Amino acid sequence: MNPAPPRLKSSRAIVAVLVLLAIAATLRAFVVWSHDPLYAYANSYDQTRYTTCFHFYPDRPDSVPPQQNSPDAPYARYRFITTADPMCYWSSEVAFGGATALIWKAEEVLTGRTVHDARWVGALRWLALLALSAAFSRAWLRKGNARAALANTALLLLLFADPGNTLYLNTFYAEWTALLGAYALLGLIVLFRDEPPTRTRFALLAFAALVLATSKIQHMLLPLTLALVVLILDRVRLRRTSWRSIALACGALAGLCVQVVQLQREGSMMDTIRQYNNADVVFTALLPAVDDPRALLEEMGIDPDCAIHSGKRAWQLPDLPDRACRGLADFSRGKELGVLLRHPAIAVRLAAQGVLELDPWLAQNIGHVEGRQFEKIPPSVPSVGTLLHASPVARMLLLVLPVLALFALLARPGARRGSPALDATALTVALMVATVGVTLLGDGLADTAKQGHLVINAALAWLLAGIIMGVPVRRWTAPAQ
Repeated sequence: MNPAPPRLKSSRAIVAVLVLLAIAATLRAFVVWSHDPLYAYANSYDQTRYTTCFHFYPDRPDSVPPQQNSPDAPYARYRFITTADPMCYWSSEVAFGGATALIWKAEEVLTGRTVHDARWVGALRWLALLALSAAFSRAWLRKGNARAALANTALLLLLFADPGNTLYLNTFYAEWTALLGAYALLGLIVLFRDEPPTRTRFALLAFAALVLATSKIQHMLLPLTLALVVLILDRVRLRRTSWRSIALACGALAGLCVQVVQLQREGSMMDTIRQYNNADVVFTALLPAVDDPRALLEEMGIDPDCAIHSGKRAWQLPDLPDRACRGLADFSRGKELGVLLRHPAIAVRLAAQGVLELDPWLAQNIGHVEGRQFEKIPPSVPSVGTLLHASPVARMLLLVLPVLALFALLARPGARRGSPALDATALTVALMVATVGVTLLGDGLADTAKQGHLVINAALAWLLAGIIMGVPVRRWTAPAQ
């Protein structure tokens, strides 16, 4: 019997590097998190669907309806207000909102304060990310893979601490929860690639898939897509269905069921979401892609006079969308898919425009600075989003490189045996394509950059991790005694 190969243990050098990277990332995130006036994304209505679960809203005069949006600037102060429409939007995002509400309630009991700082939720979000990153790095070190541990921790500094992400810290948007869910899910898939099944591993994969699927409606099918990719990769490589794909499918299907039920809920909030999504798809995605908008509207059973709204977002219409345009209320995803099948040119134009609309990564249609009018975070706070916005070539290369790499890996001899690089690249491309596709089909081009927030993150993570994985670190490890 051959002796087992010696396990590698991390040296003090690699541990010190990982700690320094985590500290540097935290300091970088602290610049945005702690700034006064507050740096964050303003509320474009989406935040209210989560804060209403716990009845807290921005601290504004009583004459302002609590659920009214405020796209011009974010709010740093919140208070509890009882509202008449308490419908709670189901999402894994409410975990952060609920924890924050508990802290604020405790603060009221201990200090008597009734106005609370939004930075509490930002601190909870960053601590959750730090804990997850540390767990991944520790797991990679235990497997003897110092390069993977280094790449994982470096993403804290180079990606997660970027303002493109940290502007979501002190908000109640679901983008941070979706990002955390995607990071956890892809990280676990790669980490468990050649590991035998255990109850804990199975539960972790299923739970991560559930968190991502329930974070946002747009991501309801994303974990199922990733499960299919893992199924195909493992079937080709192992000639059998792997336990990873089964675990992913269980969590993904559970999350999908939650979202399907949610879509059937009745209430003013759900009605408004449906109306706005329908209008955004018709007026920002379909009509601008045809030469005769009136004819297309007639084909879809919508008032052709509404062609005057082509290019407008739902909030720019003179009344609620279904009131402004006869027949819009009967528009459905089935009708949308029918239009795309009958007019493939629309689908091609929409896909091309959708990729272009992923810019800018730093949202520009809402304010970033508390107390100002649509003011943006200053250039003195560096972001890769600023560089990508300034260089369309760099932006397109970032999006195209993972796709080209996937074709190259599939074309290599021995691709059927698979490799961790092939798995990671295939998962990245699947996430990017699925996110863009669902965003365009569900919300048109109304807010593509924000709704497709995961796309740039996935491409950057793939690129940065790939570069760092090439760093030689063998001298930083030593055989365990």
